[in-house]
Amino acid sequence: MMPRAARTRKKRKSEDIKLFFMRLLSFLTPGATAALGVLVVGIIVLFIPPYIGIADNGDFFRVFSSNGLYVNQSGYDASQFGYFVKQFGIYQYFNEQGAAFISSQSLFIQLAIFFNKLFFSTEVFDVRFLAAVQFSLYIPTVYLLVEGLTAKLSGARRYVVAVFAVLIFGDTAYLAYFNSFFGEGIMLIAMMLIAASFLLFYTRRYPDYFLLGLFTVASLLLVTVKQQNSPMALILSVLGILFVFLTREKKFRISVVISLVLILVTGVLMYAFIPKTFVTINQYQTMSRGILLESKEPEQALKDMGMNEQYALLKGTTYYQKYKMIDPDDPFLEKEFYEEYGFVPVLQFYLTHPDEFLSLLNLSAKHSFQIRPNEMGNYEKSVGKPFGEKTQFFTLYSNFKPNLAPSSIGMIVLLAVALLIGYGRGLLIRFRLQDYRGLLRFDLVLVLIGTGFAVLLITLVGDGEADLEKHEFLFNVCYDIALLMVLTSLVDYLAKKWQKRRRTKNGK
Repeated sequence: MMPRAARTRKKRKSEDIKLFFMRLLSFLTPGATAALGVLVVGIIVLFIPPYIGIADNGDFFRVFSSNGLYVNQSGYDASQFGYFVKQFGIYQYFNEQGAAFISSQSLFIQLAIFFNKLFFSTEVFDVRFLAAVQFSLYIPTVYLLVEGLTAKLSGARRYVVAVFAVLIFGDTAYLAYFNSFFGEGIMLIAMMLIAASFLLFYTRRYPDYFLLGLFTVASLLLVTVKQQNSPMALILSVLGILFVFLTREKKFRISVVISLVLILVTGVLMYAFIPKTFVTINQYQTMSRGILLESKEPEQALKDMGMNEQYALLKGTTYYQKYKMIDPDDPFLEKEFYEEYGFVPVLQFYLTHPDEFLSLLNLSAKHSFQIRPNEMGNYEKSVGKPFGEKTQFFTLYSNFKPNLAPSSIGMIVLLAVALLIGYGRGLLIRFRLQDYRGLLRFDLVLVLIGTGFAVLLITLVGDGEADLEKHEFLFNVCYDIALLMVLTSLVDYLAKKWQKRRRTKNGK
């Protein structure tokens, strides 16, 4: 038999271990656990060889050139699409390349250049500094989102949600965007912060003024990172009206109205100042990769729009392809082609030709759950991987997602309806009780669904089928936030059911 002193020491040791883990858990909240998990994965992916990024698809030039950077190595064009390039030159003289477009992404690039000059070089820019700037914002974003999701949960179920968050938002398919000049990294951060602000408002996790500021800044970032996001301002400003009713404080209500008006006006200005070059690119591909692509009789489609039937020859072509039948910037096209149609006539055509529109929507649905673009590789050429090779490190979710997700527009609509029904339970009761804070999760679902469908519509009507994976990136983010919400509710439901069954069993 163990001596009494030995038993006492063993008991104290056991209590000390238990106290240690209790203190550790008090520090490692679900949000902190998820943030730590994503931090570890992100460091391995972005900052430890072989570095993972995304190859240039031809879009980088207008971003880095207007921010004072240039290609400083030979063979860059040959690396496009296939290899990730991490270093660029920094202009040492006047940059004749003016700003190609207005984007909040430039703020992050300029901050990265500042740190690059401070710690690395004044002549060579390493894109990993841009990754570091964005990633340093992404970690607290993950923390806030998971805290919002788990604030009303208890026990181990909170950490199950944290694990799901790491698997989804720590996936390399998302993280690789930070090591590139694509604006999708900013879009990811902004949309997650918007969702976090709704959830934290709902749980009263932080002061309302702080959360209103978080929502406003995140919304402005999302709307201004790309001109195609400008319509999102209408969705956010309309559905954000619910914030007005969260409190009776007049000062807060005025602040909400000012914030919503600012978001809406910013969206209008972003749309108004879309550069002519972008309009031409999108307009060309709206016809060649949109209306004409799925039409069995392209000549008839053009005729229905009151246009010359000879342009049916452009079917399936893109603005960027190397060998073209006609220069898309030819003045002849400007006068005889582009002036003949715009956003409204194209939308009108789709509404009067539902078969073609449905065919395009289904094609879009097949690509809408692909987080990373199929065409672009992830490795540097020096690593020795084949051209266009993609990493498989920590990509469990992004690899399985396209196989498990809805494959048609009809299934996506049914999924949206299921979400609305699921989170709409008790809606009328809460409204009658004026429990407006209790409506916030349903309001967030409306934001996610509205944004997701807006992305699908804007992509097809504004640019056709071209480069769908990248253009529908924001749809992916909205879907994954909604999925994490559903998983959180499911984990909570199953845990409560198990506890009830256990109590019943013990009672017997």
